[in-house]
Amino acid sequence: MKRALSVLMMLTGMALLSGCSDSDNLSRLQAFVAAGPKTNTHIMPLPKTVTYKPKAYENPINRDPFTSFSELLLRKEAAAASTGPRPVSHGPVQPLEKYALSSLSITGIVRDNQGRLWAVVGTPDHKVYRATIGSYIGTHDGRIVKIDDGMTKRSVTVEQYLPNAFGGFQKKPTVLQMQNGN
Repeated sequence: MKRALSVLMMLTGMALLSGCSDSDNLSRLQAFVAAGPKTNTHIMPLPKTVTYKPKAYENPINRDPFTSFSELLLRKEAAAASTGPRPVSHGPVQPLEKYALSSLSITGIVRDNQGRLWAVVGTPDHKVYRATIGSYIGTHDGRIVKIDDGMTKRSVTVEQYLPNAFGGFQKKPTVLQMQNGN
């Protein structure tokens, strides 16, 4: 019974699909071709084109119009960096030049018999060195330019050459202070 019902439904579906033939579409296509091409006797003319008149570019400040102001500023800084200060080679690397300036600590300041001030500098590996004005210190060609042995502020000023983003250097002073506990 179920089988007979499914066969009946299948035959009904085929009969419905056969009714939708292409003959209706074909007859419409034949009627369209038989009517021939349709021509519109009233065609709008093309609009008139404006003649191009070239104009010379005027640039009173002589600036590249395709370069942004921020890029021009970066170029200016880069040019200034190439003419800025440069570290000078001073011979073999001194012991205190093997350490980053931030890793060193001032453990004392003493005065010798001739009146020269010496900074006692501690390293991360617990070594102690002495340095005076003109001694090289730190990894950025730092040089001690001032030792202050005042009662309230005991410090060492180091001038070092820090690299900038343009391949040049910037001379920058850094102050290392003794801690109160030292």
